[in-house]
Amino acid sequence: MPPPLHRLTVPREHRPPRMIDVARRAGVSRALVSIVLNGKPGASPTTRERVLAAAAELGYTPDLNARRLRAGTTALIGVIFEGHDAFTACVLDAAHDAAARRGLDLVLTMSSATVPLSRAVHTLTRQRVRGILLISSAAPDAEAVSLLAQVPCAVVGAYAPTALEGRVFSVHTDDASAMRQVVRHLAGQGYRHLVVTRVVGRRSGDVRAGAAAEEAAALGLEVTEVSVGGYDESDGVRAGADVLLALGPTSGGLRRPTAVVGANDALALGILHVLRAADLRVPQDVGLTGFDDAKAGHSPAGALGLTTVHQDAVGIVQAALAALESGGVPHERVLPGRLVLRRTTAPTGPPAPVTGTNATRPTGSTGSTGSTDPARVTGANGPAPAGAGSVSTPPARPPAVARLSDPECTPLPPRPRVRHPTRPDGPGADRAPGKI
Repeated sequence: MPPPLHRLTVPREHRPPRMIDVARRAGVSRALVSIVLNGKPGASPTTRERVLAAAAELGYTPDLNARRLRAGTTALIGVIFEGHDAFTACVLDAAHDAAARRGLDLVLTMSSATVPLSRAVHTLTRQRVRGILLISSAAPDAEAVSLLAQVPCAVVGAYAPTALEGRVFSVHTDDASAMRQVVRHLAGQGYRHLVVTRVVGRRSGDVRAGAAAEEAAALGLEVTEVSVGGYDESDGVRAGADVLLALGPTSGGLRRPTAVVGANDALALGILHVLRAADLRVPQDVGLTGFDDAKAGHSPAGALGLTTVHQDAVGIVQAALAALESGGVPHERVLPGRLVLRRTTAPTGPPAPVTGTNATRPTGSTGSTGSTDPARVTGANGPAPAGAGSVSTPPARPPAVARLSDPECTPLPPRPRVRHPTRPDGPGADRAPGKI
């Protein structure tokens, strides 16, 4: 015979007090305790006072989840995330704050290359969550598509995968408009050749790279595209060789002036490591931009002075939760991005002439947002205002290097010169590196 099963018990002193404990302390029935704690009539004032006093002495708090389960509902919102990038961390922080203000709790799980989305959805549906926030744009497996049709779901900060379009809400930044802001800014700074990174296999990667290339072509800029495997810093480092090749296609050195358009901040940071190892200065030799602008504590974008696009993580999460609570028809909501100018881009010469379809676009245009964020450009000619979402026209005689005053920008310590092993005589070999 198999050995008997033993039930795991928790000592009374280590478990939270229950309603039956309150009943024993007050000397009344459990039903009477329930009446008092739920504010229902049927108990005398004296009994009510005694029950409330017993509950306070024991530190009893009602089990809201159990109460909601009995009523057929919960206050739980499931969150499925993929990866650990800075923007995801910001979204999770915003989700915790927004859920707490709504009286909701979060249950977190994740999907990955080894954990299919369907398993994560199963984990959450077993807990009878009210809805699911999906922080991922990866293609779901067939089972996940079927499961997500049974519970309200919002894709957060990304486009809904093709298989889920029309089935789930989606809230994300207007990537195309934001990337056009980036390109117009670079053109206004005098950059003529752009190296655009495209993250393969992700819709956001295609949208960002495609919008950048289209805007650059309309402005008469030269574009070289580099395919990247993902949004991580390591992906930027791995793509570094292709970026260097795009920057210096011949032994003659860089195509000047040149800027690299990173698909996100982490990717741009990885590329920055490669540029510095090749003894290239940013922005003196190469301009660099990112995308995300994750808040301090999650990303070094501010400390490094990275020109980037700010995504409103708080606004995105709030809109996603509101969509889940609305019970309406699944739809897509797009929020504006905001260009943040810092010191990885600087005037390199006269602004590029505006041609083609953008010839009539005002220099202060910010795409669909129509808004700007004031910044200050400091140089030899003194301070001059520049809109964060605009293409700024530099003075007739621009300073060699312009730096943006930004409270988030802190100087980096000097870095020893590291020569690229395959390019001993490459660009910058006879110069000391800059701050970045």
